[in-house]
Amino acid sequence: MSRLLVIDAGNTRTKWAVMTLEDGVISTQGWLQQGEVLSDTVLSAWQECARIGVVNVAGPDSQAWLQACLAPLKLPIRWHTSTAQACGLVNDYSIPAQLGVDRWAAMVAAWQYYQRSCVVVNAGTALTVDLIEKTAPGQGRFMGGIIAPGLRLMQNSIVAAAAGIAPGQGNWQDFPRNTADAVYSGSLQAMCGAVDNMVQKLSEYCGYVVPCMVSGGDASVLLPLLEKHALAREYHLEEQLVLQGLWYLERDAS
Repeated sequence: MSRLLVIDAGNTRTKWAVMTLEDGVISTQGWLQQGEVLSDTVLSAWQECARIGVVNVAGPDSQAWLQACLAPLKLPIRWHTSTAQACGLVNDYSIPAQLGVDRWAAMVAAWQYYQRSCVVVNAGTALTVDLIEKTAPGQGRFMGGIIAPGLRLMQNSIVAAAAGIAPGQGNWQDFPRNTADAVYSGSLQAMCGAVDNMVQKLSEYCGYVVPCMVSGGDASVLLPLLEKHALAREYHLEEQLVLQGLWYLERDAS
């Protein structure tokens, strides 16, 4: 089987996976810090591929680093951007190309999974909550979405802005009794509230409770609280949602 290397260069780290072109099954995966020198193990896995698909939201320095890493492979590379439509999904952003390509890839994957109206959450450096409406069989539309600080950004913003609050990881508590727990629990509550509000908006628009797909580095922390407190009755955790979306975009572009 032919293999595809997909790379998601985010603001915190760069995730990658080697997938079969035919069915999108991941055979090898990992992550890197920007500027990291590739190990022989990573290079060996990448050299098995026939081509490469990349989404990069981390800026020109990240792209230059990736180009230097990928150049020795001498493989065709597609640097994906958000388009007006792909894989049965219409991008209704006011300027489609300005939509973050990681959000677009995640929505493409979620749409392929559900094929119905849904909410797509990425809990990473930022929290993004995007809404998809099913408009016809096999056809969907990205209606819009929100961007808010992610868990670490939210915690750090409070520490930076308020005197006397020291940095601390904190733990989830229903009734926090120290500052670190209060900041951590409050940040998660705010994230849950943002997701729940958007699920409710789309559910009211559609006339039924829509499902919600959750991904990103803090997805495993956020999901149990959403399942406990929020509106949606169907959740799906997909840690490699952007990479899965890249596979669909590559297949659509071939």
